[in-house]
Amino acid sequence: MIGVALYLRVSTEDQDLAGQERELRAYAESRGWSVTAVFAEKASASGRIEREAWEELQREACFPTTRRFDRVLVWALDRWSREPSFVRAVGSIERLEILGIRWHSLKEPQLDSGEDASPNLARDLLRGILPTIAAFESRRRSERTRLAMQQIKSGRRRTRTGRPPGRPRKVQPQHERRILELRDTLKPNGQRRKWSEIALSVQLPAGTCRKVYAALRSKKPRVEKGQDGFLPLGGGE
Repeated sequence: MIGVALYLRVSTEDQDLAGQERELRAYAESRGWSVTAVFAEKASASGRIEREAWEELQREACFPTTRRFDRVLVWALDRWSREPSFVRAVGSIERLEILGIRWHSLKEPQLDSGEDASPNLARDLLRGILPTIAAFESRRRSERTRLAMQQIKSGRRRTRTGRPPGRPRKVQPQHERRILELRDTLKPNGQRRKWSEIALSVQLPAGTCRKVYAALRSKKPRVEKGQDGFLPLGGGE
């Protein structure tokens, strides 16, 4: 009987390895294959995905006399490979095929290794056209983004939020005036307001309020000149 290794991987803690394994086992049984090895890995609590099981499968594949399988069955290509491109992902399949191991995908049978060791024409076709499609889509996205920004800057188009483009200023002039007013006006008990109280009133962090107040108080007072060009009495520095 043909021995097949199952490779299972889920990308989040919420996803279930058991359900994936159950469907792969059912498929293997329908093909008359015997599941002789299971390699499974799951995302850690931090979101980091270990590849120890994948690496163990690769190591065992290199030793034909002791390996337990002649085929590898996976849920889908994106569960098998974390490569950013289709071409590189297919390369990892072809490395197995060189070792005499056939690769199968439950959801993408068009990517399966051929039974008679013949080239997979569908896979070769996808490998040939997908980079072109990806490059085309990338250029189109760049063009659309550039055109949209030009229209927004010229006033012919609004942003989704209706706000001007660019990073909004967090501290507005009304915030500055309010911070000065609250800090400089004493409470009925003769004490100044705490920064936490001011922060709650203006809906800004206390540290930001303190920095704004210090910056405003460090500015030199503005002195207006009279019509004759001279400073008024008592003015100046």
